[in-house]
Amino acid sequence: MKLALANLVCKSFYASDRRNADLRLDGWTFAALAWICLVAVWLFLMPKKTRGKAWHYVMMAAPLAAFGAAFAMPPSLIRETLFIWIASGGGVLVVVALGWMAGTLKHNHGLMDVVYPLAPLAAAGMIFALSGQPLDLFSGVFLLSLGVWSIRLAIQTWGHNIHAERQPYAHWRKSFSSTWLWWSVFQIHLLQGVTVWLWCAPFAFLLTAPTPRPTLLLALGAAAWISGFLLQSTADRQLSTFKRAPANRGGLLDTGAWAIVRHPNYLGESVMWAGWFVLALAHPWGWVTAFAPLYTGWFMGYGSAAPFKEQHMARSRPEAWAAYCARTPRFLPWPRPKATARTKEAEV
Repeated sequence: MKLALANLVCKSFYASDRRNADLRLDGWTFAALAWICLVAVWLFLMPKKTRGKAWHYVMMAAPLAAFGAAFAMPPSLIRETLFIWIASGGGVLVVVALGWMAGTLKHNHGLMDVVYPLAPLAAAGMIFALSGQPLDLFSGVFLLSLGVWSIRLAIQTWGHNIHAERQPYAHWRKSFSSTWLWWSVFQIHLLQGVTVWLWCAPFAFLLTAPTPRPTLLLALGAAAWISGFLLQSTADRQLSTFKRAPANRGGLLDTGAWAIVRHPNYLGESVMWAGWFVLALAHPWGWVTAFAPLYTGWFMGYGSAAPFKEQHMARSRPEAWAAYCARTPRFLPWPRPKATARTKEAEV
């Protein structure tokens, strides 16, 4: 009798677990279908004159690829981690939606630059809540570093973007005219939101890594992050100081961090994201997120951030900028171009 009762209890628990698993899969299936519907709207609203359509298509497909990979795997640690990473996209969506609302009300979608550093913070918070892991030294150092970077950059970009709408947002508003109200959702906020979500992939792995976590990885990741943070904050401070001097108006900053590379602030940020990836290696499958720091570095140095700045400077200060480019590497310190006569100009 006792054996039969024990078997009945075991079967009940097993059936309950199966029902819970089925409900979870039903929820993820609904989330995947919701993203497919959003992609359909994205494609329908995309104007014919949209530039960089390939980037839009890749960002549409990326979450679908993550869903597909998670669904295809048997129950395992990596599957749970992938689902937690996918769920963190909900936090990113909330932040970028609020950014779109603020940008629409203020007629200034440059506020996306303020929202950008806050989105990873939302993603990390959601991942930590879903992970079920206690706050320890490893996760605490990561969350502290992310918070410091996020708040510092949000405050800085707030001062730069709170007044008039900057480029390229003002140009897009004029170019897309009557369709801009809704197309701005995708062209600015959702496009960058998916980009940031991809960069945050290591967060899910480092926050769900089994314990105990290697202290060596913590030391290496923290050292990389500190190096990147110091480079970015120093470069930003030097540029801000230079801009405040009336005598430097219209010049180029080629001293300090700006003598090392032409975009030290972007390089510093890329190094910080690489440091967070190092922490993700504490997870047995953390290496699969190597695409995230590579994508971040490419985006900052060659895909979007630096190229936009390069084009602006080449138009506004062609001769001084050409001389600066001839002696200063673009994004990586090596190899260095052949030096020419150094000028005293400084970037504005």
